[in-house]
Amino acid sequence: MRALLLVLVFFSFFLPLQGFAKLEKGSSLNLEREKILFQRGLRQFKIGSYSTALEYFLKALKPNSPYYRKALLMLAKTYYAIGRKTGEKKYLWQALNYIQLYFITFKEDEQLPWDYYYTKAKIYESLGFYEQALALYRVAFLAAKTEDEKIKTTVGIIRTAVWIRRPDMADEYYILISTSNFITPQEDKELEFVRGLMLFSKGRYKEALPFFFKVYRQYENYLIDNPEYYYYVAENVYRTGNLKLAEQLFRRIVSLTKDPLVVRKSILRLGDIELRRGNRKLAFVYYYSVIRDYPETQEAQVARLKIIPMMKYPEIKYRTELTKDKAFKDPIKYVAQILVNYRTTYVGVYALADLGYLVFKIGSPESVFKRLTWEVSLIFPQQVKYEQAEFFRSLWSPYLLSLPAEKMCELYRSNPEFFQSIFSRQVLLKVASDLKMCNMRRLRIKLLEFMIKKWNTDEDIILMAKALYDSREFEDALRFLSKVKDKHRCDYWKLVYEISIFLPEKRRSNLKPLETACRSEDLTVTAIKIYYLSANGKLENAFNLLKSNVETIVKEYNKSAVVKAAVDKFLDVALLRGNYGFSYALSKWLLEGGEKDCYTYSYFTISSVRLGRIKEAKSVLPDLKLCKDDFAKLAEIVYQDAVMQEELR
Repeated sequence: MRALLLVLVFFSFFLPLQGFAKLEKGSSLNLEREKILFQRGLRQFKIGSYSTALEYFLKALKPNSPYYRKALLMLAKTYYAIGRKTGEKKYLWQALNYIQLYFITFKEDEQLPWDYYYTKAKIYESLGFYEQALALYRVAFLAAKTEDEKIKTTVGIIRTAVWIRRPDMADEYYILISTSNFITPQEDKELEFVRGLMLFSKGRYKEALPFFFKVYRQYENYLIDNPEYYYYVAENVYRTGNLKLAEQLFRRIVSLTKDPLVVRKSILRLGDIELRRGNRKLAFVYYYSVIRDYPETQEAQVARLKIIPMMKYPEIKYRTELTKDKAFKDPIKYVAQILVNYRTTYVGVYALADLGYLVFKIGSPESVFKRLTWEVSLIFPQQVKYEQAEFFRSLWSPYLLSLPAEKMCELYRSNPEFFQSIFSRQVLLKVASDLKMCNMRRLRIKLLEFMIKKWNTDEDIILMAKALYDSREFEDALRFLSKVKDKHRCDYWKLVYEISIFLPEKRRSNLKPLETACRSEDLTVTAIKIYYLSANGKLENAFNLLKSNVETIVKEYNKSAVVKAAVDKFLDVALLRGNYGFSYALSKWLLEGGEKDCYTYSYFTISSVRLGRIKEAKSVLPDLKLCKDDFAKLAEIVYQDAVMQEELR
């Protein structure tokens, strides 16, 4: 009996202990299995096999596992990497979900690691939430404990600062990172890209090229994993004018990357390249391939709007007629619909360009032109991107250069900043000339100030001085002329002498600089010479110049300030010096040319009387009596005295 009890006690203790041993062994095996799964997932992630990595991380995702938290973080990173590579936002949102689950696993008193802030910031950046991303990057910078973490975070801060157009912040953090001696090859490619991106955002495309090209040559896989970055590299090359290399890069993007948005944008750029080369048929093929393969996308709408202006060419019109696309059946209706529905969007800007092209080309009625002016007034120049500005220039510039001054003034006045930010110097010079004709002096001066700031050429400075001269702001005009670099220019000296006519204290002592600079004489040079010869008492020389240019001078007498000043100076000096033959001849030419004003009547009357030509003086007396100025009264008195003397004889 005792032996039986001993056996029962033995089994009652031994068997449970054996069960516990088996359970402990099973837990150890599970833990080892989860460790292996997680490590395999890490290996697959590092080599870029993200789909396989997902499988391993999901298998390692067990709530009670010590690898649960790590698996959540890696799932967020993996979905982020897939989203970056494919351009599919759904993977980025999934990444955001997992990083939030990772956050939930921390207790209130636990400190969140740097990797949480950094990963979440990258996800937000890829989703386009740049302000939120920048805030998280800055928190990550404070949470960084190693030099490597600080460098990665700083690169992220610089990149998002560029996206939100904060060059000051980008420059500040770039200076911070440029002094580091701990940059790894992985960080080097990101840093090279961000250097190029900073210059690209400032429009310094040639300076950005070496940095972008280094990334392309040495780290193309990095660009393939980040198709949007690859597009910036190709776009920068395109903007430098190297179409051959740009074509090569855009083709590689189309064939190697998986982001459909970037692929569509690249195909459009391939079409733009062919259009710039003059190969319209191939450009049409590229544009239409976007419409055919991605018909409901924004890029397809842009492609249609790019093709519509090309329909003026028979070979393109024929190809559009073979399609079933409604946009090409009634282009005007399509452009109007897009403009109404998408006015303030990316596509709407292209529709406005098409509307302007159609208005200019067809020669639409005044009401339609006013509608175009109104549409232009609504656009914010800051929202017009490089490729859209390029489209505007290609469509509008030929028509703007031949647009009547009145319409140009009306269109420009509706949105000056739009024209300044988009169109070439050649077009803006035409605008400046038209504004002068429309007597819009303030607008013209502001435009020329912009042109000087942007291009700072001697021609722009002289135009600005001329505008100030026309506004009779002579001191300011001289101040601008002092900035002219080439002081051997004829137009520079002409304006200097013109201004000095109206500023006696600035009057030149001789004509030598003008004669040296201006080899061929025009009316302005002739008028200046007449003025200075008259002022110096050389009336015979002045009269010879007047006589040889009399028709032009009479015609421009009331149109050109310098011509009027020269004529008036000659008449004044001739009258004062008693050279009545000269004053009589010139005033008679003016009257015969239709310049019948009070001063001309007065000069003619006095000169005629002094030459004994009372009958001729009498012929203008009725007109002279209508004048109320003192000079006219003096001329009338001179005439009456002469008549009285005749009667006394």
